Amino acid sequence: MSDNRREVTLDPEDWGGMKALGHRMLDDLMEYLEDVRENPYRPPTEEARRRICVPLPREGDSGEEMYELFREHILPSTPIFVRPDFWSGVGGNGSPFGMLTDMAISGVNTGSIFMFYITRQALDWVKELLEYPAEAGGVFVASGSEANFTGLAVARNAKAEVDMKTVGVQGAPRMMTLYCSDEAHHCMDRSVELLGLGNEALRWVETDDDCRMRLDALQAAIDEDRARGCHPFCVVGTAGTVNSGAFDDLNALADLCAREGLWFHVDGAFGSWVKISETHRHLADGLERADSVAVDLHKWMSMPYGIGCTLVRDRLAHFSTFVYGHEAEYLKTGQEMSGDRVTNPMNLSLALSRPDYGLKAYMLLRAYGRDRYARLIQQNIDQIAYLAERIRRAPDMEVTAPVASNVLCFRYVREGLSEGELEELNRAILMELWEVNARMFNDTRIKGRHTLRLCNVNHRTRYSDFDLLAERVSRIGGRLAQGYTAS
Repeated sequence: MSDNRREVTLDPEDWGGMKALGHRMLDDLMEYLEDVRENPYRPPTEEARRRICVPLPREGDSGEEMYELFREHILPSTPIFVRPDFWSGVGGNGSPFGMLTDMAISGVNTGSIFMFYITRQALDWVKELLEYPAEAGGVFVASGSEANFTGLAVARNAKAEVDMKTVGVQGAPRMMTLYCSDEAHHCMDRSVELLGLGNEALRWVETDDDCRMRLDALQAAIDEDRARGCHPFCVVGTAGTVNSGAFDDLNALADLCAREGLWFHVDGAFGSWVKISETHRHLADGLERADSVAVDLHKWMSMPYGIGCTLVRDRLAHFSTFVYGHEAEYLKTGQEMSGDRVTNPMNLSLALSRPDYGLKAYMLLRAYGRDRYARLIQQNIDQIAYLAERIRRAPDMEVTAPVASNVLCFRYVREGLSEGELEELNRAILMELWEVNARMFNDTRIKGRHTLRLCNVNHRTRYSDFDLLAERVSRIGGRLAQGYTAS
């Protein structure tokens, strides 16, 4: 019996043509990365906006047409992160092999049947690199924000005075409070709000002159909350703040948490990786004592976006937080494979369906190895020290915050200008440099004072790039400052 129904597929009718397009795309992108220093940044054009913002086609444009649109109108305005002069957000460059791993994993649209073992092995490597206890658990997630959310979710449930999964925060007899420095990442706000704790539960503790959480202020905040009838349950230490690059005293925080019976969480989204440097590993001493740690692999390790990781010392506390109350039969918490029961990583974070982050991490960690990553971490730290020293010697620039590792805060200065005029002048310098590369670096405030800020997690940066940066800031600043002195 014939069937006249027309069946459709997303596979190409012409496999040869699709292969040719794939080879062309791969060649073009590899050449782009190879020549990235010579590829200028171009702001989005009006023509690009017109070509992109169109009604959704009914029949669809071809893959060839879409690639042409990408190549001509999207790619020229998107190489911000891959450039050697990108030091703005804490974003890694990625790598050519990283691009290939994304392609390989996306090509099969999931991970290997060995994903349980691959993920476990990759987590073991991360724990080894960070000197975190080998027996700890963990999970790969999409970002540092999600990694922090995951760690704080476990902390909330583990330290609650009620069964949080049954009655929720509304059943807690006392207000639960947690503590972080005033330099901590803004994802702390998001996390406490989404966890139902409310941002009034989060205490932003004052920092010292080195932008580290003050232990006396932390202790006073905990004591005050207890006196008010609150339930302090967690302290968040930061290993490398985004704003200034400061590292809290993690050992001292671990001691305090042990004494006070609090969960100790570390946000080490990028700074944790000083653990594999030669000269600055001591900055993260105490991280291995944390109850949970959040870390990113797409930042200082330059893996493709996005891949974060949460490590949790207490496997059972982690497991019990995310195992569903009414779990579907097809989502068992473990899997029997060759007699080895392995925890399903899909059950250890908020998301169920997600890319195979573990396979991506496994392939890149194994491809590049510990030593190359360690050399890159050290190289970035040394480059920042070089630039900081050059700025300290310059008569028209100053370092504006302590330089802990790979973050540098500085500004152009001119005698006789007020703080307001200096802020205006430095903002103008920044805007001119953004014409060279949008978000080349950015600005922020340290202790209320405006400053320029750059973070070096760039494996393509050379010392000469920082020489050029210092020369540009001095030249542009000198020209723009004439307008102030003339008035």
